[in-house]
Amino acid sequence: PYLDAWDAIAKRDAEENELVELFDSSASTTGEGDGRAQKTEGDLGLPKILVQGPETAADAMSTFFEFAAAEKSRLRELSFRFLPGARYSRMSYAERFCWARFAEFHFLEEDAVWERGVPDGNRDVRSRIPTVPYPPQFRRHIPKYLDHGASESDDVKDEEAEKQGNTRKSIAPGEVDAFTKSLLEAGNLEIVDITKKETEDDDEPDLSLDRKGSVDDHDDDLFIESQDNNNDEPNGDKTDSDSKQDAPGSEGETQGDTTDDGTDTGEINFSPDELSAKVSQHHSITSSAFATPPDNASSSLGLMHSAAAAMIEMHLDNCLQVKAEGSRKCTMLLTSTHLILEYDADTEGFFDGEILAAQEEVDRHQRNGDNLSGNKDVDAEELHHQKTERRQREVASMRPKSIRWNLSEVSHVYLRRYRLRDSSIELFFIPSGGTAFGGAGCFSPSCSVFLDFGAGREGMRRRNDAAYAMMKRAPPQAIKQWPDRSVQFLHDHITKLTIAWVEGRITNFDYLLHLNILSGRSYNDICQYPVFPWVLADYTSEEIPDLTDKKNFRDLSKPVGALNPDRLEGFIERFNDFADPSIPPFMYGSHYSTSAGVVLHFLVRLHPFAGLHRQLQSGHFDVADRLFSSVPRTWGMCTGQSAAEVKELTPEWYCNPSFLRNANKFKLGTSQDGDVLGDVELPPWAENSPEKFVEVMRAALESDTCSAMLPDWIDLIFGRKQQGPEAIKANNVFFYLTYYGSVDVASIEDDGLRQATELQIAHFGQCPMQLFKRPHVRRLQRRLLRPHFYQLISLYAQAPLKDAMEGTLKSDGGSEVISTKKSDLTSSMFGEPIYLPFFNAPLSHWIHLDAPPPGPHAALVAVRLAGVDRCLAVDSRGIFHTFRWAWRKDEPEEEEEVEVGPIPQDHGCFIAQRELPRFRSVPRLMHEPVGEEDLAIAISKTLFAGRSVLLVLSAGDARGGMGMQLVDPAKGLIRGEVMVPSVHSARITAISTDPIGTAAGQGGVGGELAIVGSADGNASLWRFMSSHYLPLRPRNRLSGHAGACITAVGLCSAIHVAVTVSEYRCCIHSVGNGTLLHSFAPPQNSLDFPGSVQVETRFAATQALAISVQGLIVTVCETKVKHSPTSQRTVTTLHLFSMEGVSLGSQPLESWRGMPKKMQCTPDGTIVFVCTGRGVTMHRLSPVNPLQFVDEWQIAELDDVLSGNVPACYDLDLGPSLSRPVCAAAAC
Repeated sequence: PYLDAWDAIAKRDAEENELVELFDSSASTTGEGDGRAQKTEGDLGLPKILVQGPETAADAMSTFFEFAAAEKSRLRELSFRFLPGARYSRMSYAERFCWARFAEFHFLEEDAVWERGVPDGNRDVRSRIPTVPYPPQFRRHIPKYLDHGASESDDVKDEEAEKQGNTRKSIAPGEVDAFTKSLLEAGNLEIVDITKKETEDDDEPDLSLDRKGSVDDHDDDLFIESQDNNNDEPNGDKTDSDSKQDAPGSEGETQGDTTDDGTDTGEINFSPDELSAKVSQHHSITSSAFATPPDNASSSLGLMHSAAAAMIEMHLDNCLQVKAEGSRKCTMLLTSTHLILEYDADTEGFFDGEILAAQEEVDRHQRNGDNLSGNKDVDAEELHHQKTERRQREVASMRPKSIRWNLSEVSHVYLRRYRLRDSSIELFFIPSGGTAFGGAGCFSPSCSVFLDFGAGREGMRRRNDAAYAMMKRAPPQAIKQWPDRSVQFLHDHITKLTIAWVEGRITNFDYLLHLNILSGRSYNDICQYPVFPWVLADYTSEEIPDLTDKKNFRDLSKPVGALNPDRLEGFIERFNDFADPSIPPFMYGSHYSTSAGVVLHFLVRLHPFAGLHRQLQSGHFDVADRLFSSVPRTWGMCTGQSAAEVKELTPEWYCNPSFLRNANKFKLGTSQDGDVLGDVELPPWAENSPEKFVEVMRAALESDTCSAMLPDWIDLIFGRKQQGPEAIKANNVFFYLTYYGSVDVASIEDDGLRQATELQIAHFGQCPMQLFKRPHVRRLQRRLLRPHFYQLISLYAQAPLKDAMEGTLKSDGGSEVISTKKSDLTSSMFGEPIYLPFFNAPLSHWIHLDAPPPGPHAALVAVRLAGVDRCLAVDSRGIFHTFRWAWRKDEPEEEEEVEVGPIPQDHGCFIAQRELPRFRSVPRLMHEPVGEEDLAIAISKTLFAGRSVLLVLSAGDARGGMGMQLVDPAKGLIRGEVMVPSVHSARITAISTDPIGTAAGQGGVGGELAIVGSADGNASLWRFMSSHYLPLRPRNRLSGHAGACITAVGLCSAIHVAVTVSEYRCCIHSVGNGTLLHSFAPPQNSLDFPGSVQVETRFAATQALAISVQGLIVTVCETKVKHSPTSQRTVTTLHLFSMEGVSLGSQPLESWRGMPKKMQCTPDGTIVFVCTGRGVTMHRLSPVNPLQFVDEWQIAELDDVLSGNVPACYDLDLGPSLSRPVCAAAAC
């Protein structure tokens, strides 16, 4: 067609030239000639190619070449990128789906193939509590020269395991070989080196197989992508075939063997010819959010089309995404709605640190091979190196090459420093619950992204341009640090935080964490990891230290290096005698927060820190005596004579016990004393319980003694004693490269010198940004504070408070309520509660609303306080009820004095009434329960549509449909409703919601996350952001119960986890991408019955489930106790678990209370309310005193209990504010 069009244009051009010569005119000839050209094109049926003005045949030919090149480029893009992407995306989805089902059916019993790790951090450290499974990148192996105490039997076992190929117990070798052989014979399996790019793409293979099995036969070579959280670590693909020539083991690497007779030996061979002939083009997607394969809407071709349609509004090359796993070069693309990162293909999917470590490993093996050729140990080490290198390439190849974030989910935007230069930005996102559609390319489940835009003044300019563009596109509810108002932003936020801390409205932990975030510390950059202080000084006593005794605390007015006077003299002498003219004098050669010396040292048992540690040690763990193995030993070294040990702590010491437990079963070696390293040795008072140790540390941090000394430590780290003369007086001077402004990295033009300087900065550590120029203010004494409700019920008597209150707490009537003694305080870590909200409440604070005549009516099963004076309830028949309440305060007389104390005394009367609005039809749920069917319902905590309606979720039918209704709590009317059919294949059994964004008191768009459980064994995750756009399908699907009916579901957006419970399984999922984090069974014989008694425990069939922001889960268990064939009884218990599935304790309930109906935790995670028979009980969430009874709201008299007619409480709500509730409503 192009040649025919060119002939027509040439003919018309010749006619035009004749006319020009005839009339000798230079005017444009577009009349008659154009008409003929158009007629010719019409006759040919070709596109109209008009030539205006003096365009010649040469111009037309040039246009033809442009069109041909564009069409060729489009076809090439379609053939080499779009079609392979579609193929690999479906193959990846199938692989992930199969691995997910495999993990569910085996209930994660093969923990040896995963490494436990913390997810990426949010602005709140509680998001790091749950740990996620990762595929191991390194073999669990300690070389003999690093293992001081390895026995010969262990070596024999290792050799036998190596000969057997470390075959998994659940899969027999014969089965694996037969299955692999069948795949090869059927042509369904093609052996391809994924480290190289394919030059030709075949059709999509048929994945339907006639047999079931697994092709994995080696534990160390296993890669479980479905359980991998590499979605958080997006990386580029490997397309540069030249770069693989320098990589170790890229040629001649043995991956398998097949004998001459055709039998498979369990290994796979790659010949050099096959390796050179195939170049990998791996997929660019992560796991889908739904049960169908993802599309390729956001593949590279989609991005090309977006750019052509002018959707890419900003484009920045040579950016760097900084993650704890490593840094990755990328290109930033910004649209009106999304932030897209396209990763460089030159690095073949590796992080910067992995590339350097791989090159160092190659050099080391070359030196060893030259020195000791033919040695068996060297050959074995070389084989181990090849396997490790192959595993690294497999992991790198599976990392996505593009990823994107939805800018409408941004909650916080902060300016950051990277290598002490102002060139970075960090964005935080609200919990998304997955993606709204099965998108490739890929939506990240991570809750933060850290980007650096390069060195020099240009890097700062690029950072500011990108920050302005992102902040303009982010929602107005997001918290933004604009570049031109950065100083004012920090001043305002620090002022608000400091005032809140001084007045006791936020805890010491939260205050320190916010200071770390505002000073530039980040979980994404291990060189700037958040820093926390050593608080306790007693790690050797048998009893829990007395938290009211200052002797048990470290002196927070001194840095760690100054705690030992003898060692301090040496530091001061070094400072005074230092005479280098080019380097300023310093006291400490090491830093209190470094990547290798602190972060990787303490978190070596978790991924990705274990992998980073092994990269620094040539693929192995360090010598066992240098690893973190004992808390008392580490404290002794930090306060001893060692000049290098001046470490402070990380936030995990106060919130996450996972780093103290070797859940990954790493072979950490044996010390010179013969001790095999495993879990961290804890102080005697911790009783080998990491949860108990962390709770005591957290209690010490929040104690009055620590609060009084904490401003001194803040001055050292974030304040006036960080630099200058005050730092010298406080003996707080570190190496000059740790301070911002000591070297202007941006002004260094030589790339080599600048990179060397940045590496030194990363090695020596970095001090936080200086936030305070004046001495930090002190906290008000507790007797002068007026804490809110949740602080009151979590408040326990300590010695200073006891002395201030003269040892006795009295109620309004003057009668003694609680008496504390010195012996009681020393025997318990916390003392006694000083405020019981239900027991201490006078009669004027109570009111009971009976059912209107002709009652009685159905029991109220759900209740929600709305606004400032409204309440919405639903009964067991699905009918809505509305109430109105108010608090009438008594005006104090002029001569009365205002009470000041830790317990607020509200004087007044509580009034309430039932509203009876007019309506044409009875407002009720879309589906009325039939018979004994439990009503699955959840009322949102967020008001929608201008804060006027509540969202009510319920079972839309008995076949898996879900109903959504918008109910006006003021008028009791249904403003809108929709029923989504077939959400699940069986009826919905449980629903739970949790607020996010501004509705949860954080930044970002407010809304609700909802989790829906079903009898089909699956759960779905939904997100509701607006009453105008109700979702019609879930954002994620959660499974793991092998088809068992889900009886209870729970959600906690603060720590990004969702929990589902069936009869014999409790599963913990990630809210970000639905990853199954943990799965555990109910504990057996938690009540310590004798061995002769038969005991069977299961999770109870109730919707009661609670998740604490402290990382604790409360479930209800039923224990069948069989003393004899004719004697059997059932005991109902509350059970406390950690996020690792560790059982922390239980509390049996009285038989007359019946089965608990609902449970709810306080926002600070210290108390759980249990709705059960006779009323509401309060229990304390503590590994030290698990589920200890605190208080009870009794809705029935003792006579009712004795008669057997015990009314039950079905639901509880506190409001109208999550932070300062003034009203509690119970549905009975």
